[in-house]
Amino acid sequence: MPESKDNNEISLPGVINIAEVAEEEYLVTLVRNLVMSYIKDDSCINLLALPMTDDPANSTASKLVQEANAQARTIGVLTKPDRVQTGESIGQWRDVLDGSKFRIGHGYYVIKNNPNPEVNNLVARQEEDQFFEQEPWVHTFSTFGDRFGTPKLSSKLSKLLNTHIKTSLPQITEQVRLKTAEINTRLRELPEPPEGNLGLKIFEKILHFEQDLRCHLDGGSADYPFKKEFHAAASRFRETIRFSFPRLSLRDVFTTLNPSSRLPYRPSTTPTPSDNCRHIIPIDSDGEYEPTAKSTQTSTPMKRKIPVTTSAQSTPKRSRLDDVPQYTPSKDIAASSSFTSYVDLDRTAPFAKRFTVMEIRAILQDAHIGLPGQVDPRATENMIKESLSHWDKPLDELLEFTRQTCHDMITQRASAVFGQWQGTRCYETLLEICSSFFQEQLQKQIESAKRVLAIERHATLTLNEEAMKSASEMALLTLETRCREERVKAFLKHQDNDWDYNLSERQKTDRMSKITDIQLGPNPYSIELRAIADVRGYYDCAYSQFVDAIYKGIRAELLITCRNEIGNALKQGIGLEEKDAEQRCAVLLAVDPENERLRAELIKQKSNLEKASEWLESQ
Repeated sequence: MPESKDNNEISLPGVINIAEVAEEEYLVTLVRNLVMSYIKDDSCINLLALPMTDDPANSTASKLVQEANAQARTIGVLTKPDRVQTGESIGQWRDVLDGSKFRIGHGYYVIKNNPNPEVNNLVARQEEDQFFEQEPWVHTFSTFGDRFGTPKLSSKLSKLLNTHIKTSLPQITEQVRLKTAEINTRLRELPEPPEGNLGLKIFEKILHFEQDLRCHLDGGSADYPFKKEFHAAASRFRETIRFSFPRLSLRDVFTTLNPSSRLPYRPSTTPTPSDNCRHIIPIDSDGEYEPTAKSTQTSTPMKRKIPVTTSAQSTPKRSRLDDVPQYTPSKDIAASSSFTSYVDLDRTAPFAKRFTVMEIRAILQDAHIGLPGQVDPRATENMIKESLSHWDKPLDELLEFTRQTCHDMITQRASAVFGQWQGTRCYETLLEICSSFFQEQLQKQIESAKRVLAIERHATLTLNEEAMKSASEMALLTLETRCREERVKAFLKHQDNDWDYNLSERQKTDRMSKITDIQLGPNPYSIELRAIADVRGYYDCAYSQFVDAIYKGIRAELLITCRNEIGNALKQGIGLEEKDAEQRCAVLLAVDPENERLRAELIKQKSNLEKASEWLESQ
């Protein structure tokens, strides 16, 4: 009760009359006023401690008790009896004990304590008893023996406290009654609280939200489009990564091809159709390695084919133009699913790494191992790392799409399910829990995705040798085909700068198909092509593994966790399993939460008062 006071033992500071320094002069008045505020309180029992080494007439504490007119509520405690002076002092302390001098309501008690704090209480009390068995306490002060010793002082204080409580009981009982009546009045003035089992209502709504969220995350119909939208975003992510493979720019490499500057070509065998047959795969205006669907267009083969010999010992004869197999496009390459529709998609991936032939040559030379025609694996690894350096951009876009769409979907579903409580603290709390739970899970997923990306960038490893070999061979075949096409164009341009003027595509193809490998000579960039083909082969293996790891992580970790655990987070956040769950729910569902908090506090006070009233009635 605010009007009632607890039973406390308060040790007041010693009263000072003079400050040690002028700056502390205010302490004299401060301490005096503090002590007086307690002494004046009618509910206080004052313990007046007086050392028997001093004259009680000089005691400032005694003076304050007299000024407060508190003698009747005061009990005296005389200390340091072992240092009392014989003679006149003995008579003075006898007068104090019998009340002839400095009379107070509850008389004086004498105690002796051991100054050593390490001595336990039992030993100290035994020493005290032994002390009061000596003179002058045994004979001179024998009349006051019932006031010697700490146990007797404690007994007196207990009796005083019990008497004080019993005297105050009627007043306390009345205070309890008045306070209870006041609380009942304030409770009646408050608006009616929400009715029913509020905890159960919130629990059922959370179950409804869980089921609704599962439907949206699982998909399966036009009513639940989230899964379809996320799958579409993941597919865009895959296509972006897939079609941002490393490029090889061939523009201007062979534009000034001079036959006289070619390396001498001395084949030991006459080329066979299988050796010389290559495929034209068109590219865009950048002159890069980008096969398109146009590569399915074929030229009409020449009617007359002359067989050639393959003897290793024979010297090749001068080939006639009609003896050379025709140069026709490959339907296999053009139809390959890995090499279709690149041009349009490439425009959406401007961050793909573009190597030039000379750039690759420089990289190979930097890591040259000293053996001709060999590619140092370190050079390949460096090019692979450059080819993967842009993956963070589409990954960030996918994660941001996931954050925005999933967070919006969860918030919308929560608003729809809990919307009837809009305007209450419960509605705000539920949405805050949903948002914070999703953000926490999303952050874990972002960290996981970044770890996967770091592994792909720094560990160029794969056990899928068969797939990498197949992809590398396909890339090399396509690169050699494109490179040969550029060399043929350069060769024809060197012969006639306007060779393709006013020619149809069919005529251009026919003319290009008549240029032989013998005429072109060996490819000066074969090593560079082989190196970039290996890079492309690894890329095709790595991107699929990377995309699957990211996709599985979001689906199996982030979305499944939200699906299965967000309900428990809501129940714990609302506190449905706490002891005071019903009161908490009432506060959360109240239109004015402050009223419900006040109601809960008043009910608690009323319960305490009822318990106090029962105890008082039993006394």
